[in-house]
Amino acid sequence: MKEANREVLDRGTLPDLLAQRARSASDKRLVIDAAVGLVGVATIAVLRPPLWVPLASLAFCLGAFGIWGILDRETLDASSHSGGRARFLTGARVFAAALGGIAAAVFGVSLFFALLGQWIS
Repeated sequence: MKEANREVLDRGTLPDLLAQRARSASDKRLVIDAAVGLVGVATIAVLRPPLWVPLASLAFCLGAFGIWGILDRETLDASSHSGGRARFLTGARVFAAALGGIAAAVFGVSLFFALLGQWIS
């Protein structure tokens, strides 16, 4: 009985969930995510509002998600044509995912320390 409940609750990992979400999104949605994320990072970096580092890293996560989704689609299209282009796109997709993961870690750590600093003051 416990094994059956375990299978129902286990729906994969966070990367699997994000990949499924990106693959089910439209091209337009992925472009909007990438554009809003990258423009948001630039705007936040220039204006530097309170908690600007967590905000900028969160916006970067959105941009990396959109870019990863676009590169994933292009990789699937290119895999049937040429090996060199597919390898380049796969590397770019891994790079976008790594940057998104780093941005997520920066978001968590910077938000924690910003809120800890406000709590101590």
